[in-house]
Amino acid sequence: MKAYTQPYTIPQIAIQREGDKIRIAHEHSEGQTLQLYMGAKPNLEAIQKCLAEIETGDFTVKLPVAEGPYYFIIKGENFQTNIFSERVLQLNQAINVRDMGGYETEDGKFTKWGLLYRGDQLSKLDQEDIALLEKMNIKTIVDYRSNHERNINPNREIETVNKTVHCDPQSSFSEAAANAVDLNEENVKLVRQLEEGKVDPKYINGKGENVINDYRSLITSEAAKIAYSKFLKTCADTENPPLIHHCRGGKDRTGMGSLFLLMLLGVKEEEIIEDYILTGIIRKERNQLKYELYQELTDNENYLAYLMAMIETRKEFIQAAIDRIKELYPATDDYFIQHFDLTAAEIQKMRDFYLEEGAKK
Repeated sequence: MKAYTQPYTIPQIAIQREGDKIRIAHEHSEGQTLQLYMGAKPNLEAIQKCLAEIETGDFTVKLPVAEGPYYFIIKGENFQTNIFSERVLQLNQAINVRDMGGYETEDGKFTKWGLLYRGDQLSKLDQEDIALLEKMNIKTIVDYRSNHERNINPNREIETVNKTVHCDPQSSFSEAAANAVDLNEENVKLVRQLEEGKVDPKYINGKGENVINDYRSLITSEAAKIAYSKFLKTCADTENPPLIHHCRGGKDRTGMGSLFLLMLLGVKEEEIIEDYILTGIIRKERNQLKYELYQELTDNENYLAYLMAMIETRKEFIQAAIDRIKELYPATDDYFIQHFDLTAAEIQKMRDFYLEEGAKK
């Protein structure tokens, strides 16, 4: 089985899984004794089992995926890490479902693990995947996909889920899939649009200006306002988590939802950007495969550059959305209150519920 390296966990921690074995590395001074503690719940009271102790090298422990998720801390002689886990869930039939825990806020708190997940579509989950999500007690699904997308690829049933919220922000990125039945048909449609002159020539390059414009439009569009307000209100009801919000690939529509939620919680801008660009790392092999499929349909270099820009997760894409919010609302809480109709009390309730103190340094 191929080893899977987590693209990002928390600072100074690296995790790699190969089958049932997990290797956890911590950047530390050699000669200091470290202890790895594990628990089944993401709180310090539950993380009490010492799995291993080392002075050099990395921790290697046997922890089957099916019995997870697992939450960890590492203790040294004069420090303790924050809680951490495997950020990307090890599902067989969805590659971009991941925990939004462990991100630092501007005031030094951290998003809790095990409550908020973002992902790609859940239509191909196998029984092992479903069993893991049920073990995690996923209660709510927020689905950004269009009616057509949901009808063609309905999500698999997860018994613990008692609420599904549909909120399509009507992003232009979903338009190509609006009438497509499968991926091949969608690829053909995208290339045909370019060949038939249906895309403004100024965008047909690798700059990604159309992506930036679409992200900026989602900051103010009425459809996006309705969709993301519904999502944020769902998060504000603390009876709903653990929840997964997702679209098809987990990049654009979910990326914007994640931006709004993390910004509302006061997460540092660099952490918000990190969360966004993880999709590109996770989907690197898939994107290369998609590029090869595009090459079978066209040899026009400008077309190929345009198509690849559409599926990449560049810092400047999400930065444009962040900058647009700050242009319109210098005090970002005003954006959530005035645009999404949240109250100051709801915002504070969410921060109290989804954030926690970090380890004492």
